[in-house]
Amino acid sequence: MTPRHPLLFTRLLLLLPLLWNVACGQEEPRFPPASTPVVVTSIFPVGDLTERLAGQAARVEVLLPPGASPATFEVTPRQLRDLSGAQLFIMVGGGMDEWVASLPEAAGGMASVVRLTEGIPLMHAREGEEASGNPHIWLDPVLVRDQVLPRLRDAVAGVAPDSARVIAQRAEVLADSLTALHQQIQGILEPLDRRSYVATHPAWTYYAARYDLREVGVVHSHPGEEPSSREMAGLLETAREHQVHCVFTEPQLGDVAARALATELSLPTCMVDPLGGPGQEGREGYFQLLRFNTHQFAQGLQREPS
Repeated sequence: MTPRHPLLFTRLLLLLPLLWNVACGQEEPRFPPASTPVVVTSIFPVGDLTERLAGQAARVEVLLPPGASPATFEVTPRQLRDLSGAQLFIMVGGGMDEWVASLPEAAGGMASVVRLTEGIPLMHAREGEEASGNPHIWLDPVLVRDQVLPRLRDAVAGVAPDSARVIAQRAEVLADSLTALHQQIQGILEPLDRRSYVATHPAWTYYAARYDLREVGVVHSHPGEEPSSREMAGLLETAREHQVHCVFTEPQLGDVAARALATELSLPTCMVDPLGGPGQEGREGYFQLLRFNTHQFAQGLQREPS
């Protein structure tokens, strides 16, 4: 049967997907349009939280690939070219990813830069040195909820003002989710009798402070620098003194020294990951990443020496 008004019929067919979306309450398109603002983050955990806030209101790009270290990463020419249209750069700060600060100018744009650690008293800051504190604030979900999330919300809303209301609503939902995550982690770690550990580098200082764990030593005080013989000897003594039962390694940093320490102490190693990322099993989102690490800490702290 041929419709009486074929042109009108064709238009109705084209409108059906849009009408279906409206009926189902889907106000945003499935894919962001070309005019959507681009927000660039240095590391995946921040990128994941930013993407959860932005939804379709902004396209979020993460610079650091999975498995790479922000301390040694260099932006490629291709990435620099792709960043030319970005409107916002979000970095952690604290001396960890300062290479981000120069990217807007290098990419030829006028994007703004947000440092998430700015104004936050950082742990172990060295007096008289700028941005020298421990920058790993994203590994404390309470600190993220109370201080990082509001900054992300305001920064994303600043480049997508038409979506400010829904971004604020998403921030409230995320805050509740972070509270639930904190309570879950607390419930897993609180009953542990053993709480002392040695890590590859001081990524877990905020996490440990939040959940009453004791970081008694680190193998690499500064990423990329191998420990001296004297430092290794001091770590051995400290680990024995505190009856450490596991040495925690990280996939972004070499584990030769950490494994040597574990071998000398007849201890197992256990992998924890401060960054995660796409393709990293069990660590492909901020919440999954924190749960993964909590499981690893619980398992590692309860292990018996071999």
